[in-house]
Amino acid sequence: MTNIPLERPYSPEFIEEQLREARIWRALWRVLEILSVLLIGSWWRVIDRWSWTYRQGETLEDRQRRRAEWLLGRVIWLGPAFVKVGQTLSTRPDLLPLTYIQVLSKLQDQLPSFPNEIAFALIEEELGWKPWTLFDQMDLEPFAAASLGQVYYAVTHAGEEVAVKVQRPGLVQVISLDLALIRRLAVIIERYPKLSRGQPWVSIVDEFGSKLFEELDYVHEAHLTERFKINVEEVPAVYAPSVFWKYSSRRVLTTELIRGIKITDKEELEAAEIDIPFLLSQGVRANLKQLFEHGLFHADPHPGNLLVRPEDGTLVFIDFGMMGIIHPEQKLRIFEIFIDVVNQRPENLKDNLVALGCLRPDARWDELVPIANDLFKALFGSADRLHTFQDVTNSFAPLLYEYEFRIPVDFAYIVRAIMTLEGISLQLAPDFDIFAVSAPYAARMMLTFPDPSLRKRLLDELLTEDGAVDWKRLEDLTALAAHDTRFRLETEGLVEPALDMILSPEGAGLRKALISDALRSPNKSSDRIEGLAPLLATDPSFSGRAIMDRMVSFLLSPEGEETRMQLAAGLRANGNEGFDLVRVMDLIGMAGRLHPEFGARTLARSLGGYLLSEQGKPARYQLVEAGTLKLLDGIAGQLNRLAGPTATSPRKSVLTENK
Repeated sequence: MTNIPLERPYSPEFIEEQLREARIWRALWRVLEILSVLLIGSWWRVIDRWSWTYRQGETLEDRQRRRAEWLLGRVIWLGPAFVKVGQTLSTRPDLLPLTYIQVLSKLQDQLPSFPNEIAFALIEEELGWKPWTLFDQMDLEPFAAASLGQVYYAVTHAGEEVAVKVQRPGLVQVISLDLALIRRLAVIIERYPKLSRGQPWVSIVDEFGSKLFEELDYVHEAHLTERFKINVEEVPAVYAPSVFWKYSSRRVLTTELIRGIKITDKEELEAAEIDIPFLLSQGVRANLKQLFEHGLFHADPHPGNLLVRPEDGTLVFIDFGMMGIIHPEQKLRIFEIFIDVVNQRPENLKDNLVALGCLRPDARWDELVPIANDLFKALFGSADRLHTFQDVTNSFAPLLYEYEFRIPVDFAYIVRAIMTLEGISLQLAPDFDIFAVSAPYAARMMLTFPDPSLRKRLLDELLTEDGAVDWKRLEDLTALAAHDTRFRLETEGLVEPALDMILSPEGAGLRKALISDALRSPNKSSDRIEGLAPLLATDPSFSGRAIMDRMVSFLLSPEGEETRMQLAAGLRANGNEGFDLVRVMDLIGMAGRLHPEFGARTLARSLGGYLLSEQGKPARYQLVEAGTLKLLDGIAGQLNRLAGPTATSPRKSVLTENK
């Protein structure tokens, strides 16, 4: 639930009241319709356990697919509330087997339209004027019809083209009746553990009802549309329509009409010379920003809700009835899970999964970890194989179902949104890799997240138990963050927060380990360092000179004293106060392999620039003072030698003595 007030928020008491107000015969008939589907489904579940009922050559998956197709048809037959139930179930591998998920994911939110006379009467009731008075022009037939409403084309008196969405009549009462009946059924199911599989079905119904009542309030949707529009304004080539408040109410929503190409129509996109890789990367970027920066994301980005403007290639999101919310405390746990997944540490996931409400505290974790480990190795053990998000989800779906996970509704919406966007992307570009496109953004978010505990967790993963650099993990993370594809990865802005982390007090351990490794075995470290080069070189927002300036500034500052002393000690010649020039040249050569702009000239410029800056004033004074003292010491030494008695050679002394 967002903080935008609803005219009629969901509550168990309200839907029970609607059930009591319904005529007994209407309620009874609805019960019979729902029970007919449930009883047939339950009977099939029983006979599917008997092998002799299977057709010749039919497998369990074939049988489940047949049953799922039947369920798909029955869900549409039962009406709007159950269409929404079916859409929700298609995102819940914790509630249904994988085959059902795959079939229900094809569910299209399309129903026959209701009579236009009723729609026009509702517009007049809501807005106070007849449609042909409100608008200069309005079509007499809708151009789209869905489970909750239908949409008409209209033109305002100012000449603006708009889309007018009108809600189906009596929808609140119809849906409330269905929800009340489903909730009563959930109460009964929870009484039988074998039937409920430990799932809190009543809570699941209440979660679903709350989200559905948000969709029934078009003023709520209008606010979400405006908020989403503001959020994506900073993303180039991404757009959301404007709301026309003058023509909107709780059951009528008027927005800017968007004319565009359906995003899955590849031929039209190519004919319009749309840059498809850029389009896809912008779509993923917009979705990630929604999730992790703004916490409000489009939960239903199916092809009908994504259009591309042919004139400029802009990606347009429409229809904001189904939106998901991610709270700040949830973001931290999601990032911690991401770190554990990247590092293939499923044993660390339990606490965060329990805190997010995805796992019961008494789950059979000891059984689950070895299986999850095997899955991690199978999915992430081969660098040359592309695994889609759907592959990963499908691989873990049986575990979610078997071990009684529970996915909160907003997290189910995340899975749905990512899978939908990935499916669209793969239709347009079969080599699209959602992990590669997302990784740089996720890495930057982890580095810039306000809570320092996340960066400490990330730093700890990069060190071994004895405090040395874990090069394998560091190289894996670098490859993930700087993976190069034709989809224009967002490595921009990644170097600066990475430097901030390494040069921070929390990064002292990693800093010390990197310098020790480089000084101990320069040749070996040089090869390892080269593997980190793509991370620095692919960020156009931060030049090599800028990186060198930051490092010089840190080393010469009071905060860098410990690192400076470690580096100076390692570069000194054995038993001498001067530097070992061979080691110095090795270090400069190593730096050159890390970034093409690193070298003696860049170092000299950075040193000079820092010393001449206001920030470098203390170091400049110390350098001048040290130089002056050394010069004075030298002069004093020379004066002392001049002022002392002249030394006499032994030969001269002997001759003098002989005289």
